[in-house]
Amino acid sequence: MADGGEAPGIALRLRVGVSGHRQLTAAHPGLVSEISKAVEYISEKLAVTPDIPLTVVSSLAEGADRLVADGVLDRDGARLEVVLPLPPDDYSTDFDTEESKTAFSLLLARDDRYDLVRTATSREHAYELAGRAVVDRSDVMIIIWDGAPPRGRGGTAEIREYALRSHRPVVWILVTADEARLVIDELPRAAEGTLPLNAANLQKLDRYNGEPTAADEAGEPPLRGLADTRPWLASAMPMIEHVHRYYVRADQVADRQQKRFRLMNRLLYVLAPLAVLIVAAQVVFAPSRQYLAWFEFGVLAVLTVLHLIARRAGWHARWISARYLAEQLRSQTFLGLTGILTIVTGAASGQREDEVSWTERAAAEVWLTRPRFDPPADPSLLVDVLYKHWIKDQQVYHRDTSRKYRQRSTVFQALSVGLFSVSTVAALLHSLGAGGTAARPFKWWDFLAIVIPALAGALSGYAAQRDYSRHAERSRLFGGFLDRALERLLDSRDLDAIQQATLVISRSMRDEATEWYSSVHTQELELPA
Repeated sequence: MADGGEAPGIALRLRVGVSGHRQLTAAHPGLVSEISKAVEYISEKLAVTPDIPLTVVSSLAEGADRLVADGVLDRDGARLEVVLPLPPDDYSTDFDTEESKTAFSLLLARDDRYDLVRTATSREHAYELAGRAVVDRSDVMIIIWDGAPPRGRGGTAEIREYALRSHRPVVWILVTADEARLVIDELPRAAEGTLPLNAANLQKLDRYNGEPTAADEAGEPPLRGLADTRPWLASAMPMIEHVHRYYVRADQVADRQQKRFRLMNRLLYVLAPLAVLIVAAQVVFAPSRQYLAWFEFGVLAVLTVLHLIARRAGWHARWISARYLAEQLRSQTFLGLTGILTIVTGAASGQREDEVSWTERAAAEVWLTRPRFDPPADPSLLVDVLYKHWIKDQQVYHRDTSRKYRQRSTVFQALSVGLFSVSTVAALLHSLGAGGTAARPFKWWDFLAIVIPALAGALSGYAAQRDYSRHAERSRLFGGFLDRALERLLDSRDLDAIQQATLVISRSMRDEATEWYSSVHTQELELPA
């Protein structure tokens, strides 16, 4: 996958989550070999390509968690990603022996970005949240389970059910007292060759990673200027800069492809009425000069070729997918400040062949590889930054966008009505024979009666294609939602409440971006009628 220098491309890893019984050991009959088979099946069959690197996602509990972690980490290029239910010192008190505690510490040292459940109401709740977080950030789960019903909150059976509800492929190793066996009949064969993305979506990501970017246009990361006056933000800068580098690429790619698409779109709506103007002029003013029709043919040929070039280049799809990705990354900086554990799911959507699914998986990769940040002890510090530098900016943007698009819709409607009115007057004057005689009629009325409706149609078609009214209303409604959501954030008094409020806002922003994508997705270049 290509790299864009200062604005890096996104390199995916296949994330393998694990959940299983804690009492298991490497001495259990057949277990280690069955884990090896499960990892091999994932790498050789489920992976979109056999050479994609693996990351094992684990809470490093005793038993299955560590056995699978060891099995995956034996492979070249493999990494470990840890989600802890409790702070390490507290968590290690659950381990039976000093040897177990040492093994935990050695494995934890292999992940310098581990995540910690911060908002649990009890120890059991923390284990449940950690188990769900492992599922949320995994592309596939290895479940080592005896097949028995759930025995407690956050246990293996419950996490397996959560994984299935979340549409994660599950590779099940059945364990009994005297054996371990990969359950062949329940292998997720429908997911083979699709993880972490299917081949079509991986090609789209490779194309995006290969887009050129300009390092000198990266700009300053958000909040850098505040770090001098807010010391707690200084330690957040590695996380902020990490996200910003990926945002720069998405933003630059989106801007460039949008400009190309818009330019081509306007050319098509200019060339179509130009062809009508040429043929009208030839028919009305120079009917004997048949060679002038070749000019009309030339314009129509250019129009057709430009349309084919634009469709083949995929400027429209490349624009909206990069913009959709950029909007997801824009929120990550501020969500990272709150210490939220999981904001996006893994790659369950990566099997769909559309522009949304690969961007969601790519955004998840950026989030999961970010440097971690511990939020400040005073929640009011977070609320102030989230409001002034995230939500307020979005409020202003949507308010201005709604007003701008409403004005454009009004202008295009007025122009179209005005031109059709002029065309009507021209047709009336032509019918009355104004400006000419029976022997020598005034030909300009004929010309205008043909050309002006073509111009009006082109303007109406362009305005309809841009769908100004719909976008204006969408921004107006979302601006109203942000006003209401802000009240909830300002009323937050602890970290949990802040996290919940920001998650609601972030998900709504993502839903709004999805609605924008769905709307603009239908506005591909078409030849004007």
